[in-house]
Amino acid sequence: MRSSTLEPAKEYDVVVVGAGPAGCMAATCLTTFGLSVLHIDNRPHPTEAGRADGLQPRTIEVLRNIGGLPIEEGKAGLAKRMVSQGVRVYEVAFYDPTPTAKLARTSRAPSCPDFIDVADPFTLLLHQGLIENSFIDEIDARRAHLPNDKFIRAPKGGIFRPYEFITCKTDAASNEAYPVECLIEHGETKQSYTIRSKYLLGNDGAMSKVRKAVAGGGPTDGTRTGKIQMLGDTSDIVWGVIDVEVKTDFPDLLSKCMIHSKDAGSIMIIPRESGLVRFYVQLKSDKEGATFERSNATQEMVLEVARKIFDPFKLEFGRVDWFSVYQIGQRIASRYTLDERIILGGDATHTHSPKAGQGMNISMMDMYSLAWKINLVEKGLAKREVLLPTYEQERKGIAEELLRFDAAYAAMFSGKNPTGSQLTDDETKAKSVGAVDAVKFIELFKKNAMFTSGCGAFYAGNVLNATDDSELVKAYPKQGVFNPVGTKLICGQRLLPGMVTRAIDANKMRIQQEVKMNGAFRIHVLAGGFESSKANLEAFDAYLDSPASFVNRHRAADGVASSIIDEDGNGVSSQYIEHDTRATKRNPFFTFLTIFSTPHTEWDIESIPFHLRSYRDQIYSDDILDHRVPEAGKNAPLHTKYGVDVTKGAIVVVRPDSYVGAVVSLNEDGFKALDAYFAGFLN
Repeated sequence: MRSSTLEPAKEYDVVVVGAGPAGCMAATCLTTFGLSVLHIDNRPHPTEAGRADGLQPRTIEVLRNIGGLPIEEGKAGLAKRMVSQGVRVYEVAFYDPTPTAKLARTSRAPSCPDFIDVADPFTLLLHQGLIENSFIDEIDARRAHLPNDKFIRAPKGGIFRPYEFITCKTDAASNEAYPVECLIEHGETKQSYTIRSKYLLGNDGAMSKVRKAVAGGGPTDGTRTGKIQMLGDTSDIVWGVIDVEVKTDFPDLLSKCMIHSKDAGSIMIIPRESGLVRFYVQLKSDKEGATFERSNATQEMVLEVARKIFDPFKLEFGRVDWFSVYQIGQRIASRYTLDERIILGGDATHTHSPKAGQGMNISMMDMYSLAWKINLVEKGLAKREVLLPTYEQERKGIAEELLRFDAAYAAMFSGKNPTGSQLTDDETKAKSVGAVDAVKFIELFKKNAMFTSGCGAFYAGNVLNATDDSELVKAYPKQGVFNPVGTKLICGQRLLPGMVTRAIDANKMRIQQEVKMNGAFRIHVLAGGFESSKANLEAFDAYLDSPASFVNRHRAADGVASSIIDEDGNGVSSQYIEHDTRATKRNPFFTFLTIFSTPHTEWDIESIPFHLRSYRDQIYSDDILDHRVPEAGKNAPLHTKYGVDVTKGAIVVVRPDSYVGAVVSLNEDGFKALDAYFAGFLN
């Protein structure tokens, strides 16, 4: 049967509206977790040119953690494929007028400064269509592994095109099992379909029809009126953006550049794949004090303004691949969901300027954060009323921080530049004429580098993040059990990367990538010294045997897997014959990694207690140099980085999205604290 003749089924676990990067991230994660997904998009094809194009280090880290299933010869998984297709930018150059030059490089800065602890310290640039196509192939590969009762025939990548979203509502009274009803329509045949689902995710952009459908009210639902409003403002600052081939005598064409001219405006340039360069060009009215009319912008006008801003450097433009115009504004949705059934994400919840390179990244992370929570609820493991509200709690806070940064960044970048007489140290005078303060602009860029890398997306204390100011930790009867003295890992922040030696084969491994995205909590046991940890590990083994332990209290129904990946036990070796005859029943929603400070050559896996030993593919020694903790040498640098005393050890709970959830002591008190932590949101 040809894909064009396929029609949607009547019921799905989740409907995803929009097949941009955010929608594709949602579909990838939900498919990985073994849920049925109806994915629709109103475009007949993926993006063919332009649009969003910058992947930040944290996004690349996440894509590496999603990994890749075998697709076909010549095609790699998500991160490897995108990195091979894109342009890596390690440095940013700043150009400004100076007292001696019309335009000169005034500073350089790393795209991702060294103080940000990442494995990929660069921004990856490639057009949105390449990103979408990578996801589409990956979704196809994963759909083939869906359980029979979840596999529903669909076109390539599971995306039905072109389908228009018409409306939706939550109506549990008529169908409790599938409480969401939506109406969609084929864009060409105009045939309509009524679909029932458990959830509907609106990733359909800034003009979201899903948002308008649930907002209620008048014709501008979901923007200025209704139950969900877009709060914020739109400025009168207009920019043209163009992807174009160019020849030039400008020396930094292959770096990201921030350019402020003397009086013609500002430009940001970024190198792109296939020899293209993207120009973000400020457009201004010729009349003093007048606002530039966006509708007047043309492609040739943008190229001409670019030539003026670059003067005295020469630009010879060739083929134009893509052109657009936008008006800067910062808006955020007042609510991301009204009922935890119809849920918004990406540009449907936050809009801002594209120059900081954050929109696509934060939008994808919205869905990465939401999908695993839906998975736990649908597998019967988590409390819906407790876990799902944390999506808006956590992600809206990140969007608010982005909008604050973007407003300052866009305003400063778009400011009027000083003339020669204004190039003085008189900051008050410069500001009075709207001048760009080059020093302060560079300071703003560097100050916010942690956030713009994606690694500065920090979540506040809640049921998932056992920070010192969280309700759980404040009310816990014994202090010092959560976040033991000296701990450097912070709950609500990503797990810091590090290298370890895998004991079974002496391979050097990245600890943050050892467990691929599979919907499970990763329990990192930083045991410290092998000999000194024996008593505590034996106690932990006995605790894990107990019916009261979190791994036994919080279980899904028999046969329910956390994902389509490693269904047999998340790290449990299937090659090794275990001689311990204890009958154990693995809990696929928890996986264990054990790290000793003692080199693996000085101990044997068979001496490790049973439960941790059974995850023998995830047992390591901490003996690889890390330049961020030079004082440790090869003597437990990861323990040192994490702030774990090698004589005491600690247990680190890492959420399915690679964020640290809890850090507790490696003793009886810590085991009980784990029970309290998981009882807060799991059934």
